[in-house]
Amino acid sequence: MTTDKQTLNLDQIRIDGGTQPRVAIDQGIVDEYAEQYSTGVDLNPVVVFHDGATYWLADGFHRYWANRKIKSDYIFAYVHHGTQRDAILYSVGANATHGLRRTNGDKRKAVLTLLEDDEWSKWSDSDIARQCCVNQSTVTRHRTSLMQSISEPRSTNASTRTYKTKHGTVATMNTAKIGRHRNRGPDSPNPIRQPRPALAQTHLNLPHDPAYGARAIVAAMGEEYAHRLIESLTTYLREKNEGDS
Repeated sequence: MTTDKQTLNLDQIRIDGGTQPRVAIDQGIVDEYAEQYSTGVDLNPVVVFHDGATYWLADGFHRYWANRKIKSDYIFAYVHHGTQRDAILYSVGANATHGLRRTNGDKRKAVLTLLEDDEWSKWSDSDIARQCCVNQSTVTRHRTSLMQSISEPRSTNASTRTYKTKHGTVATMNTAKIGRHRNRGPDSPNPIRQPRPALAQTHLNLPHDPAYGARAIVAAMGEEYAHRLIESLTTYLREKNEGDS
């Protein structure tokens, strides 16, 4: 994996690939960095991974948003040659020794990023701890919690439940057939509603400031998407307000 220091246009950098290592953006830090940039202070370059077509931001989200705030078009970056997954793997250990100190939530997110991945979850606890820059006991605790949540049965007897009658006695109801109806095909008067396919989603981690959030959406999704989003939001809010009145 080779590294080059380059000057990149902010619009070249993707921030929606699941490479954000933190739970949330700290707006106070963004403001602080923006002030330093505006006075001529050169902060450390951000870290991106280039797969030949896309630059994925792996470290430096607060610096990225600080440059957005001062309306700078460019940012210094260390460019690694690698994929989006390489960027994610790098990001889980970012900020362990520099920048804004990671919260316990940030560390948890980093560990779960690997534990919930089909490939990385096969790593040993010590390897995951080393990659995420946390204690091995932290990884073991989260792995145990995940395994328990998967193995625990939802109910000891999901087909029955008890209830109290109007006479004060306790009875048992068979719930196995609740929701099942005969002759409920697509041509019946009341057809069963078929589940909708899952919608494609992005992984934007938006700042609380709407102005910066708007720039993130445009940078990640494009102007056409942003215009359609405005139309959809306007329609949704109008219908919601009409429904509340």
